[in-house]
Amino acid sequence: MFHAAKLLVSKLGFITQTLPDIKPAYKGNKKNIDTQANGGFFLHSLYFLYKICFIQLFLLPLQRKISAHMKKNILASLAALTLLCSSTIVYAKPTNVIYLIGDGMGFGAVSSLLLTSDELTGFEMAPVIGLNETGSANNYVTDSPAGGTALATGTRTCNGFLGVGPDSVQLESILKKAQKMGKKTGIVVNTTLTEATPGAFYAGVTSRKESYKIAQQFTESGVDIAIGAGLTAFINRPDSIDMTAVLINKGYDVYLDWKQVINTQSEKFVGILQMSDVHRRNKPSTTKAGAADGAEVCLAAQLAASADDSDTTRFSEPDLYLEKASIKAIEQLSKNAPKGFFLMIESAIIDGYGHNNDAEGMVAEMQEFNRTLLALIDYVNKHPNTLLVVTADHETGGTAVSYKTHPVNQPQGMQLSFSTKGHSGTVVPIFAYGKGAEKFAGIFKNKEIPGIIESIMK
Repeated sequence: MFHAAKLLVSKLGFITQTLPDIKPAYKGNKKNIDTQANGGFFLHSLYFLYKICFIQLFLLPLQRKISAHMKKNILASLAALTLLCSSTIVYAKPTNVIYLIGDGMGFGAVSSLLLTSDELTGFEMAPVIGLNETGSANNYVTDSPAGGTALATGTRTCNGFLGVGPDSVQLESILKKAQKMGKKTGIVVNTTLTEATPGAFYAGVTSRKESYKIAQQFTESGVDIAIGAGLTAFINRPDSIDMTAVLINKGYDVYLDWKQVINTQSEKFVGILQMSDVHRRNKPSTTKAGAADGAEVCLAAQLAASADDSDTTRFSEPDLYLEKASIKAIEQLSKNAPKGFFLMIESAIIDGYGHNNDAEGMVAEMQEFNRTLLALIDYVNKHPNTLLVVTADHETGGTAVSYKTHPVNQPQGMQLSFSTKGHSGTVVPIFAYGKGAEKFAGIFKNKEIPGIIESIMK
């Protein structure tokens, strides 16, 4: 009998190798175990058998002193353990990933929120904080296409290039890799769906100006859910092709109205909304759209300087858009997703207020960002198999908290100063929450972040 038991152990050597690891795995994954699904019941059973088998295997050298009855018990336990290990050990839920990118969000922007908020912010709830070095392949100061490409693909490219390497060959993004893993994927932005950051996750062009080509590549992306603006690139095209019709023919529901988006139960849809639906407009002001010397004014700067011109006859919630659109995307991506989901969210107009050196607008935009972040943290807390990574593609404006005078015994409000109307090359923060967050403690190059996410998703 004992020769048979030893042979069984030899044939299934992984049992003896993994037995000592079952207990810590059990304890370390209690929060990730659904006892009614994904094998949670079997993990509890496995832990119980661990106690029995480990003690009994420890007694093997004393085989001559063990009764025949105990020998039978050992074999029975090993048989049950073998069955569990071979058929039901898959107990952990698949990893969901939420990748929240604040375009242009450096330490000055984060500080503007921390110093003006009376309540605990989402940043202060982060269990892990790291630093992100944002340079491109050919410049210490990246632009948005190259910065987005590094965060999306893990490759630094030349400024101006989007989704392609320095050799102009298209790169594979972390979103595409998630799709290959069987995950559902989504994009939510408060700018156009063809802008630099979202485009880096599915497109490949040598200029962000190729919006018509980017829109065409979007229809081939396989993304399950996307919400943003930018209808012109899809319908008013030089080739006269209606890309919304292409999407419909591919099985998507296409919505052009916010109410349709917020009420849909579709698991495969694209919301292409008016810009006034996805970003709040300012009160009339004298703020002008800015850019670095010699650079073109980007869309984010134009939007940040735009006055309110929304259509009051339509249902629209621009102040709540990013939060509500993000949660809506998560709700729909979570359905029928046995291998989890990957969602990229961009808050794009932080960059615009940095370009425009608009302190008031910056604070308001960061407050909106924080509302979205708090909603996402709440989701992660309820779904511990989810990783939330928050970072920026670069810093904009050289934003800092400063003062001009030294009043004695007089309170002074928070004041932002700016050193440029362009981007800067300073490091930006990383905030990580949930499953695998500990891997983001440290200083990283922007191109390293997708690889870390991929390793956690596997």
